[in-house]
Amino acid sequence: GSNNVPNKRGRIKDHCCKGKERVPPPLPPVLRATTHSGRRSTAAMDTNAHSPSSVPVRHRRAVEAEAPSTVTDPRHRRRAPRPRKAGKSSCCSGPDVPVYVAASALLFSLAGAALCLVVGLSHIRNSRGIAEGIRRQQQESARWTQRPGAKVLPADAPVDAADAVDAGASEKNSDGYAPDAAAAEEPGEVDPMDVPFAGTPGDVSRPKVDYVKHRYVYPAPMPVPPVVGNSAGGYPELTTLGDLMSNWDQDALDDPPDVITEVLQHFDYTDPKQREAGRRYREKELPFKYVNVPEVLEASSKWQDDDYIQQGFMEGRELKRGSHRRGGGRGGGGGRKARHQGAGVSGHCQVSKSNFFVFFVAPKWKVSVHGPLPTTDNNWDYKEWAKDARKADAEQRPPDQHHFYFQAGVSPGERFLEHQSKSFVSRDLPGFSQADPTAFCFDPNKSKGIQCRFGERGVTAATHYDAGRNMIAMVLGAKRYILAPPVACKQLGIIPEVKHPGFRHSFLNFARIKYLRDDGTLHPGMTAKEEGQLRDATTSPALETVLKRGEVLYLPSHWFHYIVSLQMSAQCNTRSGRDFTNYDEFGGYNDVDQKCGVKQGIKFN
Repeated sequence: GSNNVPNKRGRIKDHCCKGKERVPPPLPPVLRATTHSGRRSTAAMDTNAHSPSSVPVRHRRAVEAEAPSTVTDPRHRRRAPRPRKAGKSSCCSGPDVPVYVAASALLFSLAGAALCLVVGLSHIRNSRGIAEGIRRQQQESARWTQRPGAKVLPADAPVDAADAVDAGASEKNSDGYAPDAAAAEEPGEVDPMDVPFAGTPGDVSRPKVDYVKHRYVYPAPMPVPPVVGNSAGGYPELTTLGDLMSNWDQDALDDPPDVITEVLQHFDYTDPKQREAGRRYREKELPFKYVNVPEVLEASSKWQDDDYIQQGFMEGRELKRGSHRRGGGRGGGGGRKARHQGAGVSGHCQVSKSNFFVFFVAPKWKVSVHGPLPTTDNNWDYKEWAKDARKADAEQRPPDQHHFYFQAGVSPGERFLEHQSKSFVSRDLPGFSQADPTAFCFDPNKSKGIQCRFGERGVTAATHYDAGRNMIAMVLGAKRYILAPPVACKQLGIIPEVKHPGFRHSFLNFARIKYLRDDGTLHPGMTAKEEGQLRDATTSPALETVLKRGEVLYLPSHWFHYIVSLQMSAQCNTRSGRDFTNYDEFGGYNDVDQKCGVKQGIKFN
């Protein structure tokens, strides 16, 4: 009955018999049918077998302890426990695992192994990608160091560290300065940063003429500016705007001169002697160019990737939000002016019906007075613009079709932030955004931040001037700069009225100079006013230079510049306050003030 329970030995103690053990009563036929291997015998499949639930519990427990390992009665389907091996424990000492469970475990194991294999291959591929990136950077460094006298400073070297390179090493010529006047850069050199860009796998678009690799002739080296009193000593050499446009039409991007002649002095930034020569020209307020600028070349290698720049603009939005919450500026504000507050980079895209872009203040533009808006904003982000810019290069887009111009700006307050908190523009161009003076932003307290312009092939920025002393870095591609001194103010159609939306800019498109007629008649679509202004512009003193990737152009205060993007390009600049130098040949602030109607006390960029 219920009082009979087996003890540890399987014996049943009868409580009514005062603790005496007795042999259990005969059991029903064998309760389960298993073989020595633990598998059920065919007898176990007998459909007439009794259910184990019909066997008393005490009998089942007893037989589990003492029944032989091999049984033949199929009426019980439950397996006997497998004996454990001595000295060895198992987590699976219970009933045998069914076949489908084991199969599932095997499948999971195979899936895990496959996952490990995929992860391993991914790491190998990433490692190869990193190695390829390093190889490309090394090739770029080698490409510059192979040029005579070129030396590359470490990426983290101070901008003004004159002792970073031996001053007497690897001179380009007997004077140790600019390239030889008779030297011309040969085309066809393999460029590791050539398009297709990293952000567009498989893209093969490229300009017909790559002006980074075109042939150029440079002037004889002149490390000391030839300034005597108020005379600039004939540097830089000027011609007329009409001659420049006649020799190389503005829209002939695919048919440039075989060799482009440079008139500005070019100084290798990695050579301390040449860097010092550039400083002398800057102090004398004369235009010149630095070449082989390490931080610009390094930024160029990064900006080849559209995704990198796009992510930078997305990151800039977050930085701006964060800076507004923190108050921005140094120490959260600390009494700084509002223009010194904030962080991050913001950008927008403009569209024109042609390749010509004029600058104007939109709130001041009245359609009833000034006519239709010359350009409008669109909602493209950087990647959309970059895709169209490469398309424009590939299809050699003509000047009378729609063109797009992407512009961005960085707050001057970023120079007070930690490096990691700055936008990608300030991080990649550290010499343009520092609290202390650098070779490029030498008066940071008067800086208004960094402005970047991303131009499609053919995009032309109308003539204008900036009051601030301007350092312009070309990060991608190349642009043609047509410069004119302040004395040419009256000849360039500059708008002098402060209240006009185009103040200190010109609306003249110099590409239309070729439509001027000698017989005095007007070209269809040209007004008498435009015709007269263009004729005046042809007599303006001017010079031209092609600013290429890795170069920095110094532009003194009040010098006019007219810019043509020769291919997909990216340029960033920073300004360091106004200068009032006046030269007999070039003029200065007085010419802008008196000839163009700009009154003293008017603040402009």
